[in-house]
Order: sequence, then C-alpha cells, then structure tokens
Amino acid sequence: MKVLFITHNDGLLGSSRSLLDLLVGLGKYQINPIVVIPKEGLLEKKLIDLGIPIRIISLPWWVSTQTHHLKSTVSNIREMKTSIHQLVSLIKLQSVDLVYTNSSVTPVGRIAALLAGVPHIWHIREFGNLDFSLSPMIPKSIFRQIIYSSQAVICNSQAIKKHYFENRISGKLHVVYNGVASEEQITKNTRSTMQESQRKEYTFLFIGSISPPKGLEEAIMALQELRCKGINSRLIIVGTGKQSYIEKCSDLAYKLQVADSVEFMGYLDDPSEVYSAADCLLMCSKNEAFGRVTAEAMSACLPVIGKNSGGTPEVVVDGKTGILYDTEEELETAMIWMVQHPAEASQMGLAGW
Repeated sequence: MKVLFITHNDGLLGSSRSLLDLLVGLGKYQINPIVVIPKEGLLEKKLIDLGIPIRIISLPWWVSTQTHHLKSTVSNIREMKTSIHQLVSLIKLQSVDLVYTNSSVTPVGRIAALLAGVPHIWHIREFGNLDFSLSPMIPKSIFRQIIYSSQAVICNSQAIKKHYFENRISGKLHVVYNGVASEEQITKNTRSTMQESQRKEYTFLFIGSISPPKGLEEAIMALQELRCKGINSRLIIVGTGKQSYIEKCSDLAYKLQVADSVEFMGYLDDPSEVYSAADCLLMCSKNEAFGRVTAEAMSACLPVIGKNSGGTPEVVVDGKTGILYDTEEELETAMIWMVQHPAEASQMGLAGW
C-alpha cells in the first residue's frame, strides 16, 4: 500500500517527531510512504536517514494570525491551486492509495485526494486558534466540514476532538494519543531514574517551543517565589522560539534575580539526557493539545506539574502521576510540594512510567 504523507512543519517539533514515530512504526507493515514537506530542514534530514522518499512542494495555509484581506486571500487561493495540481500529479504518477495530512493548517492534501479519487485521513494535533492564534480564512463551519469530509479524522486528545467537533458522535472520528517511546526505551529510561538523585538543587524542566502560550514566564516567576522562600531549586529550559521572546524571558530571569538558577539550553535533537538530569517536568502551556513532552517525561519516570487545561488532564492523573494546577499560586504550591516531598514525587514518576 502506498501512502502519501503531507506535513507543513519542516522542523522537529512535536507533530514532526510524532510523524517520524508513525513512519517507523508502519515499517513493519506493507506500507510504502512518500512524504511531502514544504522545504528543506531538520525533518528532511531525518527522513533521508530513514530512507523515506521525499517531495518538496509548497503547502499554502488556510489559517493565519493576520487579518484576512481580499488581495491576500486571492493570492493564497492561486498558490493552493498550484500545490493541489502538483499533488494530484504526484498521486497519479506514484499510484498512491491513501493520502494522510499531518496538520490542520492546510487543506491541499484533502482536496488533492478528492480530485484524484483516493481516500484521505486527517490527523489533527493542534488547537490552532487557542495555541497558535491561527484563524481560518473561511467560515469556521465550512473549515470544520471540509476536515470532517475525510474518510477518517484522528485527534490526538479528547480535548482536540471536542474543540473541532464538539460532541459529534461518528465512526470516522478517532482519538489516538501520541506514542513517544518504544518498550525498549521505556525499560531503559527507568534504570537511572530509579536511583536516588544526588543533585544539590531540585531541578525543574521546561521543554517546548518558547512562546507566550507555553507559560514559560509563569514558570520563571514561580521559581523566583521558591528562591525567595529559601528553597534550593533551578529551572532548565529546552526549546527554540523567536529570539525577541527568548530574550524577554531571559531578561525576566535577571530582573527577578534568578538568572543564575535558569539555564537556556536551546534546541536538543535528543532530549533523553536532559530528562535524566531533571527531577520534575513543568507543563505550563495554557492550551496543550496533547503534550508529547509530558508523556516523554513520564516515560522517563519524571513526575509532572501540568496546567489543568487542554489535553494535559488526559495525560496526568492528579495526585498520582503528577499535580494539576489552575492558578500561578497553585503552580508555586505544587513546585514547593515536589521539592519538600522527594520520595513521594519519585513515586509519582514511577506511577507515570
């Protein structure tokens, strides 16, 4: 069976890493994949390493953070027509049996599949408007209906399913949580974590794109409250984002006099080592669709402090595998509890594992 995979992200953020895991997992079946990406990048290099065929085709978005004007909309439609034509030609040339879109930001895969007469699967991994301030260029009802017209729609959490389709019941709607580690990796992850930490400072970990919706400023301010109370702790930050916002967060750490306890590590291709260097993960995102890093941290035996919103409550069991919070004060209280109850916190990590 030949499957054409379409993804808008050329980097290695959560959606791309989940797609790579899916492609590796499908390797045991008789699936011949072709992946369409918008441009060269880190994802391209990973796909080449896996020996997976790639096609680079422009993938115009049908969502935007900007106000939609007639001129830009017309230009966008023209770009879509070109992209769809290229995809239809590719589907026919390669005798593709199924088209799979790994994103909600572009409809070109669905339309190309429809024109080529092959089934389409839509996999939605983001809220769009809530987490990235992306609004459809067409009425939301039509936007959702086009997505729903696919032969199957996969959501990576119940929260995503409810956001897009409210309480609609249908056999074509599926919730499939992201897999983040093989059984071998999960078994390996527990070995070092089972040992009692010898670190002098309790280490909190923040992983993800560094942007306002992810709640990094909230985490830095909470750390400052802990330091003011004489609680020895630090924060490791892994991820990338706009340099201006990273500098803003760094300046905040200096302003609050905790810069010596906050470490910006940038992007890491393999975050496994940083999980073993931490005691607890902070998932402060206001609208996390699923929380790949949440599950990764749990697979590495780390307890999680997570915002009680989005898909996080589906992953973290409050009081058992971590602590859910609603307010900044509750975040601070949860962090203090983790530091002061290391044995219980470790048991939460093992329960998550």
